[in-house]
Amino acid sequence: MALRNGISWLGNELGLATMRSAGKDVYILILARFIRLVAYGAVALILAMYFQELGFTDAHIGLFMSLTLLGDVFISLLLTLVADSIGRRTILLGGAIAMATSGAVFATTSNYIALLSAAIIGVISPSGNEIGPFRAVEESTLAHLVPEAKRSDVYTWYVVGAVLGTSMGLVVGGQAVDHLQAKEGWSDLDAYRAIFWIYTGVGCIKAIMTLFLSRHCEHADHKSNQVEATGETEPLLNGNNGTVESNTNGSPPAAPTKPPTRLWYQISTISKPSRGILFKLCSLFFFDSLGSGMVPFSLVNYYMEKKFELPKGKLGGIMSATWCVSKPPKASHTNV
Repeated sequence: MALRNGISWLGNELGLATMRSAGKDVYILILARFIRLVAYGAVALILAMYFQELGFTDAHIGLFMSLTLLGDVFISLLLTLVADSIGRRTILLGGAIAMATSGAVFATTSNYIALLSAAIIGVISPSGNEIGPFRAVEESTLAHLVPEAKRSDVYTWYVVGAVLGTSMGLVVGGQAVDHLQAKEGWSDLDAYRAIFWIYTGVGCIKAIMTLFLSRHCEHADHKSNQVEATGETEPLLNGNNGTVESNTNGSPPAAPTKPPTRLWYQISTISKPSRGILFKLCSLFFFDSLGSGMVPFSLVNYYMEKKFELPKGKLGGIMSATWCVSKPPKASHTNV
């Protein structure tokens, strides 16, 4: 009896009871993030080395990473602002296609401008962290699918899956590069490009997974959740024998009020106290990112490989352990 109670308590603490009844859409979103972060980790391990192998200078590598992250900020902001109106599944599908496309570009060309454009418009992560519109849309969707009391359990597994995904990507990417470099006729550049082909495959898998998400993932106001009218919803000619209804004072009825269409309407709907907290947190995140941006993960890998001449498999294992220690799982508390 005590053992059963202990197992039940542990299951509740780990959120297993919540996950068991979370539903298909939640499982797909968590699994999609896991495999996405596997691809991000594998690419982050070799990205700077790939550019060095192509003959680009350190200045070009730094400029590439800066412009990639800057461009991603604006594109992600734009896509997340319109996600509810266009459709969350549509945004996730478009992001997956962009991810696959950018991987294919990196695997087939050595042109710096083409690579930079693919990284900005597509989805390439220099840091191994989230990039693109995925996380914001997925977290909003999870908040929509899961009752408030159970969100912390679901978000915990969502974050745990991401940390494990990046760690696995670092290990798998390093081992794959070592294995391919050992094959006869394979150069370092060929091995790196094979990783980008794997990245492309992950983008295709994500696109297919998105197609299995149900309409319940969409915002309540999205057209897929609106009840379709069956037949006429208004009598012909307003039911007044061809006359238009007028108000008691004889004036025509007022035109319906159009909903606000301002770009920043989403921000204006946030309460003033919450808005102040939001801006303070954003300021803290800005300075935190300013420091970490000086040593992006790809450049740390590049430095470690050049300084100690480590095989990619060993480097991937070391950085995987480092990632797990430095990125402890934290439950998100987003309530949308």
